[in-house]
Amino acid sequence: MNLDLVNNLFNNIKENKFVQNFMKELSNYLENNVTNNPKILDADCKWNNLTSNDLTLYNQKIITKYKNEMLIQRNNILQNYAENTKEDGEMYYIYNTSTNERNSYNLCSCEAEKNNEIITKEIKELPEGAELGNVLRRQGEDFILDTEATNTVGEEIDSMIQEKIEEQNKYLDSKRIDGHVYEVGEKYSGRIWLYDLNNNVNDEIEGIEEIEFPENLYENAREGDKFIYKNGEYQKYTI
Repeated sequence: MNLDLVNNLFNNIKENKFVQNFMKELSNYLENNVTNNPKILDADCKWNNLTSNDLTLYNQKIITKYKNEMLIQRNNILQNYAENTKEDGEMYYIYNTSTNERNSYNLCSCEAEKNNEIITKEIKELPEGAELGNVLRRQGEDFILDTEATNTVGEEIDSMIQEKIEEQNKYLDSKRIDGHVYEVGEKYSGRIWLYDLNNNVNDEIEGIEEIEFPENLYENAREGDKFIYKNGEYQKYTI
């Protein structure tokens, strides 16, 4: 056999083996550092603190009505996923940081029969890298990170939030009625409660939580003041 041919064949075998080993090492690295790393998630799966008093998502203030709806829908998403994946173990969701215990997270049970039971765990007791928005599975006294569930429910929760923001915008637009007079109830953090004096529902004046009120009017607005919505904006109402 030609010596050059033998050398080429040997070199090809060595190179192929090198490639195989490299691919194997790369595969192991990706499995250990990406698949199981909760911080390497789709950007749309980020955790949102839906319990915040002044809730703002995607640079949009969220009114109480839709904040409550988001909380209910998030709970439904988590419970449905937990029900369909019972074989993977009891499911918990890290939903916020404990204000009573330092370096601890509050975990909410996603099992419907446990009625949102809350437990608090020190971060050091949880899997390494566990963070807000992660899904955990309980195995005996220990917890393991469920990366697949974290991604799946994260995407679904994020999609729900964006749908609710669109619904909120349409809702508020429907309540800003040209020519209607609104009376100020209360205000805080850039939000102002307005009562539509031209719109009675079941003999009660309808109120809305307005989040797009002119700053120059907001600063001096007091309870009982009246404003008229005219030509797409609020104006001081004078008789």
